[in-house]
Amino acid sequence: MATAALFCCAHALAAPFPTEEQLRAGIVAAAVVLKTEGLEVEVLDAQKEGLNRPLLASGLRLADNVCLVFFNTRPEDGLNQFFESISEQDLPVWLKAMAVHELTHCIEQREAYVRNRFDKVLPPGYARDTVTVQGYMSVVKSGAVEGWGEVRADIASVLYFQQAVPAQWMRFTRRLVAMRHGLAWKWPDHDTSVWLNRIIEAKDSVAANQSLFEKAFELRRKYRPD
Repeated sequence: MATAALFCCAHALAAPFPTEEQLRAGIVAAAVVLKTEGLEVEVLDAQKEGLNRPLLASGLRLADNVCLVFFNTRPEDGLNQFFESISEQDLPVWLKAMAVHELTHCIEQREAYVRNRFDKVLPPGYARDTVTVQGYMSVVKSGAVEGWGEVRADIASVLYFQQAVPAQWMRFTRRLVAMRHGLAWKWPDHDTSVWLNRIIEAKDSVAANQSLFEKAFELRRKYRPD
């Protein structure tokens, strides 16, 4: 992880790896933004469900359009360092933003598997007009859309920062950039720093009456690297 992401102010206590209570609280608080999208959220323990993804993961249950968000309290090395670098005061904001990230994946999956709006979920270079659900699933299994989905999800987190901590959103976003770039060696498809730096530079934001998720979709296309 980049050195900039590791420092901790001397006057602020570092946050340990989040507990189940903290993770659940962050997910439930973030779920409010999904109400306007007509989706419900169900919170599950990843370890009890047999999932090994660190911290948070999500998926849309197609049978009833419920966004399943899984939390994992098992510490993970790279994320341990990240949480040690932030203060306890900032932790609730981070956990809500991370939950918004996961909720965005459910929105993305609904666009594909329920609404068949592949123009909104496929990265540039893929034919959108003739693709089917089966064809999209093949692209997903190839790994070609993972990074594209991470971009929209991280942009949604940034837009959440703008709403939750408007005077400090750039500080939080720069820390997110440092974390993503610093952990690119481990999770290269999660390095969204190019997009996020462009949003910081442009100070782009979501309008009061605009869906956070729709704005994230717009900015993902707008700031796509050449």
